[in-house]
Amino acid sequence: MVRLIPMAFAIPLLAGCTANAMETHEAGAESLSERDQRRMAALLDGKTPGDPQPCINTRPNTQSSIIGNQMILYRVGSTVYRNDLNGICPTLRSTSTIVSQRYGSSQLCSGELVQVRDPLSGAGFGSCALGEFVPYREE
Repeated sequence: MVRLIPMAFAIPLLAGCTANAMETHEAGAESLSERDQRRMAALLDGKTPGDPQPCINTRPNTQSSIIGNQMILYRVGSTVYRNDLNGICPTLRSTSTIVSQRYGSSQLCSGELVQVRDPLSGAGFGSCALGEFVPYREE
């Protein structure tokens, strides 16, 4: 019985430590570096978000910008589409290259996987699932 008393005190303490670790991880995942905040602001400032779309057309010219490890911004003409990935993509960095497989289609859709690669070696570092595309347009 003596051993149960210390455990009874330890369990709530351990639960609190686990919750704090999870909160810290989530807060760190949502926070962006100052550089990423500036890049995002440069692309989205002055634009108003619209209704989320399941797909975007990637032709004729699409530019992508990786923001943190949870977001990719796609610029198609004067519209910027914000894609919050389905979950955290821990291997994604602003210096990464993302590759999507296109087989005759010019659309990129929610739920599709993009591969994360090193831009110099081409080595793969896993895949991330795309979320919905929120268009940002000038009013």
